[in-house]
Amino acid sequence: MKLSNAALLLLTGAALGALAGLLLAPEEGARTRKKWMKKAKKYKKAIADKASEYKDKAADLKDNIEGAASDLKKRFT
Repeated sequence: MKLSNAALLLLTGAALGALAGLLLAPEEGARTRKKWMKKAKKYKKAIADKASEYKDKAADLKDNIEGAASDLKKRFT
């Protein structure tokens, strides 16, 4: 199974689980939506933080690779 198919299946399962959770929620809709919005904001921030962290790591990796490539070029020219 390709990674993209697995990711799609995972997201579909998560969406169906979320929908089932909303439909079977013991609390009234307004309270449930408020809780979900609070969680969504928390996850949004966590994802943004991780994305920033990975962006910084990617930039560092790029710099390291460029430095190594430059060193190799100097050695062989």
